[in-house]
Amino acid sequence: MRKEVKSMFLLALLVANNLCVFAQDATGAETNDQFTSEEQEIFAKNTEAFEFQAEVGRLMDIIINSLYTNKEIFLRELISNASDALDKIRFLAVSDPSILKELTELAIRIEYDSDEKTISIYDTGIGMTKQDLINNLGTIAKSGTTNFVEALTKENNLNLIGQFGVGFYSSFLAGNKVTVITKHNDDDQYIWESSAASQFAITKDPRGNTLERGTKIIIHLKQDAYEFADQDTLKSLIKKYSEFINFPIYLKTQKEVSKEVPDEDAEEAQEPTETTDDLEVKDGEEEKKPKMKTIKEKVWDWEVINDSKALWLRSKEEIEEEEYYKFYKSISKDYDDPLSYIHFTAEGEVDFKAVLFIPKHAPFDMFENYYQKSSSLKLYVRRVLIGDAFEDLIPKYLNFLRGVIDSDDLPINVSRESLQQLKLVKVIGRKVVKKALEMVKKLAEAKDIDEEEEDEEYEEDGEETTTTTEEQQDSGENTEETEDEEAYKEKKR
Repeated sequence: MRKEVKSMFLLALLVANNLCVFAQDATGAETNDQFTSEEQEIFAKNTEAFEFQAEVGRLMDIIINSLYTNKEIFLRELISNASDALDKIRFLAVSDPSILKELTELAIRIEYDSDEKTISIYDTGIGMTKQDLINNLGTIAKSGTTNFVEALTKENNLNLIGQFGVGFYSSFLAGNKVTVITKHNDDDQYIWESSAASQFAITKDPRGNTLERGTKIIIHLKQDAYEFADQDTLKSLIKKYSEFINFPIYLKTQKEVSKEVPDEDAEEAQEPTETTDDLEVKDGEEEKKPKMKTIKEKVWDWEVINDSKALWLRSKEEIEEEEYYKFYKSISKDYDDPLSYIHFTAEGEVDFKAVLFIPKHAPFDMFENYYQKSSSLKLYVRRVLIGDAFEDLIPKYLNFLRGVIDSDDLPINVSRESLQQLKLVKVIGRKVVKKALEMVKKLAEAKDIDEEEEDEEYEEDGEETTTTTEEQQDSGENTEETEDEEAYKEKKR
């Protein structure tokens, strides 16, 4: 027993010495407060340690090799979790608006520290109680690695993955330590922390309820993941995976702004020299304005990254053709309007919405590496990008198609390779092919109609030309006859 108490105390002391969090108020303002010595003592005294039941090394191997192929996926997963938390509080606020209290903003805020090599994701969602932290972030431990693997492989049911908290644990792909600060309306503010070892620690935040409501996740990056503590990298990843999330995603960015300040050097150079002449100063004379110069200053500000809206979720009757063209250009990076498009909703074995486009011009590299190329359709699950390079979604001859497909029926936290094996994805592919061929058929029919109309116009123009020529010929013959008659009459005279 003494060994257990001693190990718990050492763990609490280690956590207290290493923990550095950035609390954030309701308006999104940042405070960089570290624990005081008194708060560290309280933290160490109140920390509770919990054992993971699963073998973490095996768990990380499953996550890396079976579910995710890119480290960058962690950001997509955490933003998706934050969006779910915001959805929950918004749903509860419909029946009880007072649940929002003074914190009415529903948003996600992301910031980074390039010196400390940390990334933090903060949402003003429903938050978690102490028990929620144990249940939600310890689900894998509760189930055990063996049960997890069995559930994962049984009947190839990848929907079970989301029940084991794997999405959150993807943060350990990029981080060697993860800190979660959370505040629920029904509980105090708590801190959860783990280094993906055999334990995680939970303690009441000694600084009080600094968040008011919501969850803030701080990822302490591994050495081979320092690249993510970069403004341009984060902005690119947010736009790639979470551009169509329902809630605004703010990234704290650094910008250069121009600012005018007094030019002290110019003033010193223009100071008057001593002179024997007496200068007469008039009453009420205005003071000379100092010379100004423009300097560049770096400032931090919150920038909304996901300013695009999910057009496919709206009714077709509400969308103007120009909006479709603008959306096509944003996803395809094409300068021309599309040749044709189709917007449809599919229901049945799997429900999904889709917008498909046919470019006006064929891609210049359409037949290069023909059999190695993947389709350019983007597949979303609840407005979160899952993949944009699927090999077997549609046949190779339709790879020129552009567009988006969004379904709520697919699992979100799986790799593209695993997702391609799902039966539902193949059903989606068949329906997409059917709609695409219908669109091509309509284009062909429209072209045939145009050609028939052109032929009819050509025939009509030909008949008019023939009639005109005959009239001209008849007129010419009459003129010749008239001239002969007049010559004969003259001769008789």
